[in-house]
Amino acid sequence: MVIMEKFEKGQDKIQKICDTLRKETLEPARQEAQEIIAEAHAKAAKIIKEAEQQAVTLHAQARKSIEQERNVFQSSLEQAARQGLESLRQSIEHKLFNEELEGLLEKQTADPKLIANVVNAIVEAVQKEGISSNLSAVISKRVSPEQVNALLLENVKSKLNEKGVTLGNFSGGAEVKLHGKRLTIDITDQTLKELLAGYARKDFRQLIFGIKGG
Repeated sequence: MVIMEKFEKGQDKIQKICDTLRKETLEPARQEAQEIIAEAHAKAAKIIKEAEQQAVTLHAQARKSIEQERNVFQSSLEQAARQGLESLRQSIEHKLFNEELEGLLEKQTADPKLIANVVNAIVEAVQKEGISSNLSAVISKRVSPEQVNALLLENVKSKLNEKGVTLGNFSGGAEVKLHGKRLTIDITDQTLKELLAGYARKDFRQLIFGIKGG
């Protein structure tokens, strides 16, 4: 009986020692492990959230960069198209308008009758205005002076220094020079081309290209 009591007391002491060890050692270790696990979960969640946010940011940046590149590409295409269209317009204008106008003027301004009418009109206008000056008339190198002189009015011919017209170095039309005034009235083909082109080109572009303005 005495032995049993001693044995039981010994077990109680061992149990107390175990309880004390568990309380002082195992419980703090388990609690610390739980805290470490909880902290690890929190860090993992934070890392995942930051990664998701970074992925969203990178995606937005990539979309923005792609959009910018697309806009630049689109702008470059539009500019190239505009330049190509304008180059085509100028080429068509040169072929259809300039060459056609030049050919028409060269033909018309090499007509002796038209040149004689121009010289007659200018000289008579000078006389009508009462302008006193020595006059001379120069005509296209492609026209016969004799033909033009034959078509000039007598009062006009008498006012010219050479009593008739002389040949110039241009393809069509005529020039009347007022020597005392140091003035030349230029009705040559080149001057007429520049004058007519300024007016007709707008209508030509409107007709051919459907656009307004020069």
